[in-house]
Amino acid sequence: MYTEKSNTANAQTTETADCRDTDGSLPGKCASLAFPFVSMQQNDPKRYGQKEALQQGTLFPGLDLPFHKELKSRFPAANTPLSELMALDFAIDELGLYLVTHADDEEALNLYWSYIKLANEGRKKYQETYGPLLQTDLTPGSFKWLNDPWPWDEGGSN
Repeated sequence: MYTEKSNTANAQTTETADCRDTDGSLPGKCASLAFPFVSMQQNDPKRYGQKEALQQGTLFPGLDLPFHKELKSRFPAANTPLSELMALDFAIDELGLYLVTHADDEEALNLYWSYIKLANEGRKKYQETYGPLLQTDLTPGSFKWLNDPWPWDEGGSN
């Protein structure tokens, strides 16, 4: 068995021995290494709404990947207060990335700040209802979740 492994390894080494330094390897042949390239989006591209952007994995329809339609059909997003916050945070991140290369897009910048305002309001409302989202959101001197019922304990007994 040791000899078989050794022969297999030698065969693979021989098959790719002719590859240049700028090539990668596929089984039995050489292949060009990838040269990553990200094209610039056009100004004022179409945008998904917050929920759909979270489901699609991008704020911009032009960046959709074909497999996302399959994932979307298998795993529909839950419509909960937490998913609303996740959608807002996702849109904020996407717009922030877009604004890095489109700093003069006033409409996107205004949308960015309005989403930040909505997210802050939503986070405050969420925390009033369900408790802190992050450990750093605790009120000073208190570990609220140790004394109060946990969100899944509310509204009924086990």
